[in-house]
Amino acid sequence: MVKLARITSLDGGTTPLLTIQIPSSAFLSAEIQSYFTEHDIPPSASHYIDISSIASSASGFLSLGADALTKAQTLIEKATSSDASLTSSAFVSKRVIFHDKVTRVLSPLDGRAEVGKFICIGMNYVDHCTEQNVPVPTVPLVFSKFGSCIVGPGDGIPLYGPSSKSAATHGGMNANLEKDPVVTSKLDYEVELGIVIGKTVPRFTPASDAHKYIGGYTVIHDVSARDLQLEANGGQWLLGKCGDGYAPMGPVITTLGEFRDCGEDQFAGAGDLHVECRLTQNQGDSKTSMKVQSSS
Repeated sequence: MVKLARITSLDGGTTPLLTIQIPSSAFLSAEIQSYFTEHDIPPSASHYIDISSIASSASGFLSLGADALTKAQTLIEKATSSDASLTSSAFVSKRVIFHDKVTRVLSPLDGRAEVGKFICIGMNYVDHCTEQNVPVPTVPLVFSKFGSCIVGPGDGIPLYGPSSKSAATHGGMNANLEKDPVVTSKLDYEVELGIVIGKTVPRFTPASDAHKYIGGYTVIHDVSARDLQLEANGGQWLLGKCGDGYAPMGPVITTLGEFRDCGEDQFAGAGDLHVECRLTQNQGDSKTSMKVQSSS
């Protein structure tokens, strides 16, 4: 029942830290609540508990199963107890990173180091099929992204769109990328539920048992270069899906205990979830970027 996050902080510099995200309202200490008031930290703000004593990565944490969750819950209770103190508790001063000390929220998984397989299912929402004016698939439409696609939930997404002088509109028709770095003129966004596998799944596992291997859920922004996906490369999707920054993730991985009916439920609590993607687009030159904030 934890929300795993990776952050950097004022005290830790650029070194990523594995943490648990908790809201302001979880802290029962009057002293800590006074700190929030004095520093204009809103009730909606998120704070973080350092859990590097349990694991250094989200994948490592999830692989430890129930033991890691129990240890994490102990740390949460210690940090949020009514007698927790900023001045007399070494644990709070060293292990709790408050909102105003966080410099960056990273993707909860390090894409290059932790993501071995990044498997995606296309056209998996009826509404999206309707929007694209295509029939609902009768079998799963499978494609992939790479770990290098993964960035943080608020990071910029490179567009490299055409300038007013560009002859090409996308990279598939541009043989001079070094002179005219055009990648796409049809960058698109789409929110997806990300399923994080927590442990090795035996080959030929029955579909009815698949939920037992889910470590948690996150939010993925499925960025697509629609022209590269559909108009170039013979209609193969990969080039339009695997650009650097094409999979903002997070801000957290939420373990299954946060979801109702997740015990023996074959949908592991994911049968009726709300996922949301909020987009900020900065118009500029051929290196226009898009930023995304994801929530669940």
